[in-house]
Formats: sequence, structure tokens, C-alpha cells
Amino acid sequence: MISARTLRKLPAIFIMAVLAAAFLLPVFVIFTNSFMGSFEIGTRYTHIVRPGNMLYAENNTIHFVRMTLIPDFATIRQYTSLLLGHPEFLGRFWNSAALVAPIIIGQLIISAPAAYAFEMSSYRRKEAVYFIYIVVMLMPLHVVLVPNFLMAGMMGIQESRLAIILPGMVNPFGVFIMRQFLRGLPRDYIEAAQMDGAGHIRVVALIVAPLFKPAFAALIMLTFVDSWNMVEQPRIFLDALREPLSVYLAHMAMFSPHLIFAASFLYLLPPVLVFLYGQDNMVEGIQLSGIK
Repeated sequence: MISARTLRKLPAIFIMAVLAAAFLLPVFVIFTNSFMGSFEIGTRYTHIVRPGNMLYAENNTIHFVRMTLIPDFATIRQYTSLLLGHPEFLGRFWNSAALVAPIIIGQLIISAPAAYAFEMSSYRRKEAVYFIYIVVMLMPLHVVLVPNFLMAGMMGIQESRLAIILPGMVNPFGVFIMRQFLRGLPRDYIEAAQMDGAGHIRVVALIVAPLFKPAFAALIMLTFVDSWNMVEQPRIFLDALREPLSVYLAHMAMFSPHLIFAASFLYLLPPVLVFLYGQDNMVEGIQLSGIK
């Protein structure tokens, strides 16, 4: 017998199930289509009507393009060809890693001390400074790209990964999420350490940083996804040999469409694995930091 409380939840459960299916459908399509052969992809995903992708009506005057989710003949040839025959794919994969890893490490090193300084400082105009900091965070990427480009030219790093890494390391979002999390922590530990003579550096390293584990997990995953999917910055600052996988996929879609599903699935694997590994800490960190 279903309780009245459960019945009241059924509409919400149904809506969430439909939304989950809608979000998972593209991933399912990419995964299943990654096991199609090149001929099958070429006959299905095309606007050109051929004998291999048409179904005749009874009068033989109307045809329809045949598209299905499940491959007729499953094969791993996409993956073997991509990983063994296209070394440029793995090169772009490591290009992405070379951008993402320094940005995440820099965010972790800078964000916690900066958030601690904003929260614990006695400077009377710190909230005004923090407000300006948040305004910069809210600006669209296309607004800050021009100042970043000019500053990179002044520093002589316009054609270097540093032109992308340095702005990413000092992104205000990390400071924002850390300060929001710090506001929800009890001050007893910090005040006790200060009464024992611990300086600010020691307090951050021994007291604040261990308590920041959920916030660190949330910051790592959100920064990873944002940096892994960047497109505009690499297109502006990097040449073709150093472009990340997010940019290279667009070229593959044009020149190697028979490999695009396997490439796309391998591209989305790292963010999914990172999320699955730290989802509990990420949810806790977002909840405690008050991010909506």
C-alpha cells in the first residue's frame, strides 16, 4: 500500500526522472554510437540520401533517413583507430591536462589564504575591496578577455600557456567559495590557536586548510570542469600544436567524423570520473558554502 506522503512525491519524482533521462540521453547516444563503424556513421549521420540509409515507402517514391541509437554491428574500431592511429588526439589530451592542473593547484594555493585574509582582516574597507572582487567574478568572459590579452602582451606571454594559466589561478570564484565556507565554520579553533601564539600562516596551514576539505573538493571539481571545457582562451592565445582537446574536437568533427563519438566519450570521461570520486565532498562543500 502506497502512503499518502509517497503519492504526493510521485509528481516530483516523475519530473526529476524525466529531467535525468533528458540529461543522460546525449551521453547515452555518444556512448552507443562510439561502437559504430565508420560506414554506419557515414550512412546515418548525413544529409545525403544513399541506398544504405533509405527506407522505401510502398510506392517507392518516398524515402526516409534511417537513424537508430543502437549500432547494427558493434565494434571498437573507433577507439583503436583513435588511440593507436591518431597520436595528435593524445597530444591534445595532455595539452588540456597541462592547462587544467596548474590552474587547480594555483586556485588551491591562493584561494584559502585570500579568503582567510578577507574574513579575518581588520581593514575597515575590506568589504568594498571584496565587492569589487565579486564584480570581476560576475563579468562575462568576453569582457575580461581583452584586458587579459593586453596584460599578456605587456608581460610577453601572449603566445604562452601562462596567458591562460595565470588568470585562471587568480579567478575570484575560488576566493568566493572559500570565504563563504569559512563564514560557516566556528571561530573557536582559530581563536584558540591565536591565543596560543600561532601566526596567520600557521593558522591557515594547520587549522583552516584541514577544515576546508569539502570546499577544496567543490573548488577542484568546479574549476576542473570550467578549465577542461575552455574554448575561447586557447583559440586566442595558443597555436594549433598546443590547443587543448576542447578545441581539437571541433576540427575532428569536420575532418574525422567517423571518430567523433569515441573522441567525445573519452573527452567527457575525466570530468565524470572526477565527479564520481568526490561527489560527496563536493555536495557538502557547496551546501556549507551557501552557493545556490
